[in-house]
Amino acid sequence: MSYAVGQDIKEDEYNIFVTGGADGTPDHDTANVNTVWGVGTGDKGYGQAGALSSVSTGGNVTATQWATLLDRMDTLEAHQGSAITNPTNPTGGDDIDIFTNLSADITTLFDSRLDNDANAGDASNTIAASGTWTDNTTQTARFTWSSANHARYYFNAGGEIRISFARTGGTSNAKNDEWTQLASDCGTLVFGARTMAKVGGAGIPTTEIDDGWYDISTSFVIKFKQIEGTNPYELNFITVEFRTADVLQQLEIRVIYKDDATDDNPADDVDGTFTTTFIERPPSTAELVDTWGNPSFTTVTNTQDGS
Repeated sequence: MSYAVGQDIKEDEYNIFVTGGADGTPDHDTANVNTVWGVGTGDKGYGQAGALSSVSTGGNVTATQWATLLDRMDTLEAHQGSAITNPTNPTGGDDIDIFTNLSADITTLFDSRLDNDANAGDASNTIAASGTWTDNTTQTARFTWSSANHARYYFNAGGEIRISFARTGGTSNAKNDEWTQLASDCGTLVFGARTMAKVGGAGIPTTEIDDGWYDISTSFVIKFKQIEGTNPYELNFITVEFRTADVLQQLEIRVIYKDDATDDNPADDVDGTFTTTFIERPPSTAELVDTWGNPSFTTVTNTQDGS
């Protein structure tokens, strides 16, 4: 590409900045503004309206077009919390000089597309089960967006699903106390576009797979597991599994509280209320228009010992 100080600014160079293709055709594999801003594909695209127009062969790039491109880049920077050089917008009648760092800045915005500087308000959903059980409590949640694209925009623009765990009430005994502690030790899991991480809590998970929405399949896979580790209950654990369904517009999360301890004392049955909290943390709308919508929440399973 010949975009450099001392050379004329050509329409094909501008088109690459805007669409990724020299002829104005979208190329989602080349760093450009429209792929991040608009529909995009996969983990690229916020679903925003107002894609920048390309310039036809032999056409001139106007000061207004340059100013609009730079304004769009400023908006992306503000949403992502990334850092670019922010050149001054040209005005009609001015000579338009080369913006030295423009190509690098667009690459920064392209590569930082899944970053975000803030989120909108949380929506909390819970599944709770109370009773006495000996083997497991299983709770499965389903989030459904209105389309696969809406799900993409949600995660691409920085949306998250957060999962936390608790046991309250019930009988006071050693096993129940250990379950209360394990639920607290698991902290909060933060699930995003390409990442999943434990925040807070204590202890070290035996399984913690750092991937997100674009890395799950249609079959449940354990992405998180933490074991109690305290004798005689060292085999008790909590697992969290993820899968996608219904043409990539649904996310299902299955949480299993599993009692594998070798004790067989009836007094050591488990009771109290086991609550899994699923928090929707949608993307910030400070710079973007909400093109994703809030997913609906459904309780798929809430069982103890399989019933």
